[in-house]
Amino acid sequence: MEKSTVKPASLFAALGKGFTLNGVTAVVSSGASEAVLKTESGVIRLRGENFNVTKVDLEAGVVEMQGSLTGFLVGKAKAPLIKRIFK
Repeated sequence: MEKSTVKPASLFAALGKGFTLNGVTAVVSSGASEAVLKTESGVIRLRGENFNVTKVDLEAGVVEMQGSLTGFLVGKAKAPLIKRIFK
């Protein structure tokens, strides 16, 4: 039986300079007031104002954004359907 390791996602904010997210596998959506990003450990929904994506490097798992971050929600990733059936 293989043991899978989930890389943790991280969020770094610099006051007045924006923020950086590590561990991102996909950008689901991005707008001026909300961004939804997928990581190995789940989905991150960012809320704020004047969002502007300045860098996306999915190979390295890095997304850099500017704007005012007012909140975020983190959801767990669901196990694949076949694993849930044969649990």
